[in-house]
Amino acid sequence: MHILTKVFVLFAAVLSIMMSALAISFSVNADRILADYDKQLERAQAADNGLAAYKAINAQEKSALEEDKVRLQDELASRDSQLRRLEAANSELRISLRQAESERVSITSKIAQLGVTTETQANIIAEYKDELSRLRLAELNYRDDKIDLEKQLGDLESQVIVYEQVKRALQEQLEEVRRLVDNPGATSTVAFNSNSATEIPGAPISGRVDEVRTDPNTGDLLVKINLGTNDRIANNSRMYVHRSGSTYLGELVVFRVDMNHAVARVAYTVPGQKIRAGDQVLSKLGS
Repeated sequence: MHILTKVFVLFAAVLSIMMSALAISFSVNADRILADYDKQLERAQAADNGLAAYKAINAQEKSALEEDKVRLQDELASRDSQLRRLEAANSELRISLRQAESERVSITSKIAQLGVTTETQANIIAEYKDELSRLRLAELNYRDDKIDLEKQLGDLESQVIVYEQVKRALQEQLEEVRRLVDNPGATSTVAFNSNSATEIPGAPISGRVDEVRTDPNTGDLLVKINLGTNDRIANNSRMYVHRSGSTYLGELVVFRVDMNHAVARVAYTVPGQKIRAGDQVLSKLGS
């Protein structure tokens, strides 16, 4: 056999071996590739399933986010609206604040004016009060002076009345004495045995008749008065009896005296008058 043939046979054998190896390698690789392909298909299916699930989850999340977005937009709109309302309210409050400040300034000014007015009125009231006090004091002084003058006038009128009554009593005594002189046998109704009686010197003394009684032995009218030696009363002291300070009743002559009381005889009684307890006793006429 020719060498080339041998070569070609050898080469063919080598090629057949290589083809066998390639065929075996191809079959092995084909099975592995098919297995890998199946695995890749499974993985792709799993990936698709995962992608679908992810898309579903993503869609849910997207829907939730959309809802949150809508809610947040609504809330933002509400907040914007509330913010605008608050800004409007803030603007109104600022305006009110400025008005309040203006009113406060006005009120402060009015208070200051009222304070000045009040102080002025207080000063005027104080002046009126002082003037009223002076007028009242002047009126009281005038009334006191008027009362004093009326009292003095009353005292003078009482003294005039007493003097007139004394004058009338003395005239009646004089007529009685003239009658006794003209008719020595007549009986006198005047117990005027007081020639030795004297008025008490010094300041006038006033007292009161405590008791009036008749002496059973002599029949004289006796008068007990609430004055004694402590009041400068002594025997033969002449006392004058009045009623209510203006009615002259008669005269007394003290004949018995102690420290606080004295007993006197009635020296003269105005006709038509009677001395009784409670009448006033004076040491001087017109006192």
